Amino acid sequence: MSVHKSGAFLQQCFSVHPLCLNIKLVSPPQIVGVLCTNCRMRHRLTLPQANASSGENTTSDSHELFLLQGCVQTHPNDVRVSLVQIEQSAVEFRCGSCHRTYGLDVALFETHQS
Repeated sequence: MSVHKSGAFLQQCFSVHPLCLNIKLVSPPQIVGVLCTNCRMRHRLTLPQANASSGENTTSDSHELFLLQGCVQTHPNDVRVSLVQIEQSAVEFRCGSCHRTYGLDVALFETHQS
């Protein structure tokens, strides 16, 4: 299995077949896993770590990640990738049930290809 540390593969999947991207894992405070059912690639998004020296336990992104996790657990088929901007290291998810958009900054893109 090869691992590519680039957002290009996620960008390509999103451009070619966006409805095939399904969220399979939300692990706060840092990890989101997305599976492309068309090409069978697994995309892992790692969010930036919270700055421990500032005394904050969570960043705004980790708060968004907890909210996203709730949507994925409650209505997983309604949560979709709505935007991928690898130049800005950003990914957005949209929940069709509660009409909420989750914008996340990404520190590391990884694509696992078998």
